[in-house]
Parts: sequence; C-alpha cells; structure tokens
Amino acid sequence: MTEQVRVILWCIPRTVSTAFEKCMSQLDDVQIINEPYQSAFTIGPERFPPPDGFEKETDIFIEKSNAIVSGYDGGWEPDVATYKFIKENILEAEYPDKNVVFVKDMSYAITWKLHMLPKGYRHAFLIRNTIKAFSSWKKVTIKIEKSLSTKLLLTNDNFIVPKKYGFGESLELYEHLVKTGIEPDPVMIDSDDLLENPELILREFCKRTGILYNDKLLNWDAGEGVTHKWKAANTFIKGNELMGYYDDAFASERFQKPEPPADRAELPEDVNTCIDATLPYYEQLYALRLCPK
Repeated sequence: MTEQVRVILWCIPRTVSTAFEKCMSQLDDVQIINEPYQSAFTIGPERFPPPDGFEKETDIFIEKSNAIVSGYDGGWEPDVATYKFIKENILEAEYPDKNVVFVKDMSYAITWKLHMLPKGYRHAFLIRNTIKAFSSWKKVTIKIEKSLSTKLLLTNDNFIVPKKYGFGESLELYEHLVKTGIEPDPVMIDSDDLLENPELILREFCKRTGILYNDKLLNWDAGEGVTHKWKAANTFIKGNELMGYYDDAFASERFQKPEPPADRAELPEDVNTCIDATLPYYEQLYALRLCPK
C-alpha cells in the first residue's frame, strides 16, 4: 500500500460536488466522507442558530429522514454530530486499508469554527459560475419548501444562504489556509473547466494533491449504490429521498459538457441579488483557478 493521501474539497452548494464524489469513488481503496461539517452545521447539537420558524422545519426534516428505511447505514446520527466528534471521530479517524481519504464539504460550515479544521489533509476548492450556481440553488429551495420559495434566497440568514453567499466563505477559508501555512497553495477548480475538460482537470488535480490518477475517474455507474460505501450523516443520505438534492448527481454517469448560463433578465429577483452580491468573491476565486493546459 502506498502512503495514504487525505484531501478535502471545499465547496459551495450546486457546484457538481456530489458528482465529483462519485468520480473519486472510482479510485482503488478510497474512503469517501460526505459533508461531515455540514451535518454539524445544520443538524447537530451545535448547529448554526436557524432563523425564527426554521427550528421546527429542521427537526421535521430530521424526523422524517430518520424514519426512512434505507440500504444506507454507514453514517452517524444528528445527536452525535458535534464539531469535535466530526473532527476526531470521522476526519482524523484511522482508515488503515485505504490509499485515499476524500472529503467533500461546504466551506461555510467551517469558517465560523476554523480551530476545528482537521490535521493531515490537503485542501482544494470547487466553485461555479454564479448564475448557474444560484439558479440551481433556487430550484433546490423550491423542493425544500415551496411555500417559502418566492424569495427564499433573499433571507441571507446563514441558514438557507450563508452570510457571504458561500463564495465569500470559500475565499475566507482559502486565505486562512494560505496565511497560516496549513495549505500554501490550495487547488481551485471551476466546475465549467471540469465539465469541459474532465481528464485534464482531474489529472492536474490528482497530481497537485498526491492522488494517483486513473482513467476510471472519467466514468461511473448511475444510481446511488456507490454511496453505501461512503461515510455520511444518515440523515443526509436518507433525506435525499425527501428533498432530491443529490438526485442529479446520483443519476450521473460522467461529467457532461457545461451548458451556457441562463439569461439574467429571466431570473427571479432573489437569484439576481445573490449573483450581484457574490460576483466580487467569485472573480477573486476564479482568478486562482486551475487552468486547463
């Protein structure tokens, strides 16, 4: 067995990050860990304080998700999902039979508790064109709560949409990693580059992070079967049957060519507000991206 490599891909919602997990699942002897800090942030005992009216919604989501009978039982329950538990018992746990430990998580879930970053990891980031990201985000919020969907993204309360819209938190985390020397040169991937040139981007990503590239990363089976080998909050995997937030990724078999962004004139007010607020963050992150050669 080669020396184990551990990598965290820090994301923003709706950036094809779950498809990236399915891609990485094709590696030999890999342990995938799905959104561990996100579980602490949203459903754990130390969850970020939700706005008025959402405490009940969160509890209902947990209750309904946990009642689902599923083939997945490889994760943890909400009542144990503290930041300390995630750091020490999930991320810093021993995985002696694995060549790679690959984690996908949301940057905004850790920026308010940076002292809980795990040791021993390389760090990378995944971003996406803001028009595409928030258009997709809007569709998911409609699935989550149709009665609040009209201007749901405008709440900007760090619950549905983070204070800095996810992109600002990614920039904050990137700068922290560089300033502290935890990760002097994090890999930054834009999802359109990944979708347009998957082999080139994946080869360079693997080279930069110490993962052994394999052409098996370019194709995978449709369905959620591979996720049964992941470590994740049970609530998140089961909850997809309620909300469908992973459906597109679970159905995928490869990275598809990127589509052009929507016409902003046809987008709702809350989506355009998010796009305008996020653009300065995105432009800084985009300038740092891994460029296809």
